[in-house]
Amino acid sequence: MDYSEKYTYAVEMLSSFKNYLEVKDFRKFLLLILNLESMGPEAMLKQLGMGSKGKTILPYNPEKKMYFTKVMSGFSLNHQLTIYSPIERINTKFVNKSDSELFTKYLTEFERKKLLPGKFMLINPEVIDQSHKALSEKNSPKISTPGIESLYLNLRELIATQNIKFIFLLEADKADIAFIMNMNVEPSHDSENSIQYFDVYVDEKKEMRDHTFIRMKNGDSDSDEITMEFLDEIKDMSHSDLFDSHFTIIVPISSMDMP
Repeated sequence: MDYSEKYTYAVEMLSSFKNYLEVKDFRKFLLLILNLESMGPEAMLKQLGMGSKGKTILPYNPEKKMYFTKVMSGFSLNHQLTIYSPIERINTKFVNKSDSELFTKYLTEFERKKLLPGKFMLINPEVIDQSHKALSEKNSPKISTPGIESLYLNLRELIATQNIKFIFLLEADKADIAFIMNMNVEPSHDSENSIQYFDVYVDEKKEMRDHTFIRMKNGDSDSDEITMEFLDEIKDMSHSDLFDSHFTIIVPISSMDMP
C-alpha cells in the first residue's frame, strides 16, 4: 500500500470507534492497567518523591462480567475512553497484593518484581456503571469522531518518537493497525461531534501479532542506532540491559463495541 492507501485503510478500520475498546487477552489488559497508573500527575509526584502509595483501582462489573477502567480524555469528564476485558471474576478479594492470583496467574515472577513495588495494592471493587442513566438528549456528551493525526511509516520510529509504553493493535486480514490515541479531544464548535485523533502505523507484515512486548534498546557507544525486537515475556535481565531498554506493551483490541 502507498501512503494514501494506508491512510484510507486506517480511517476505515477505526471508523467504528465510539469510546470503547475491548481487550480479551487479560494478561495484556492487566499489563496495560499497571502502566496506565504511572502516567500523568501521579507519575510527576513519583518523580518528585511525593504522594503515590502504589495503589491501583480496577473495578469489576458483575452484571457485564468484565474488568474495566475509564481514561479521561483531555480535561473533560464528557469524553471518557472505557477499556474493558470480559472475563469471570478471578478472585473475590477487595485488596490484592503482589502474591494475589490476579498477578501470579498472569505475570512472570520477574514482571511482578519489576512492575509491583513492595507495598503495591490493587483495589478491586464490584461496580455497576450507572453513568449512562444520568444522560439525556440535552446533556449527553458530544460523540467522538475518529480522525488520523499522524501516519507513521516505521514502527520503530513511532515508538521512539512518542516514547510510548503501550500500543493498541487492531488485527485484520489485509493488514493490522497499530495505534495510540491523542487524549486531547478536539471539540468542533460547528458540529455536534468532537474529534478523537489517532497516531497509526499500518502493519502489512502483521509482525506484532502474538507478542506481548516490543523492546527498544540503545546501541553501544559506537552507534546511535536503536534496535527493536518482539518478546512474549520479560525474563531476567541485567540492570544495564534494563536501563538501556524501553518496553512497549502490545494490546490487541478484539472490538470497539459498547459492552
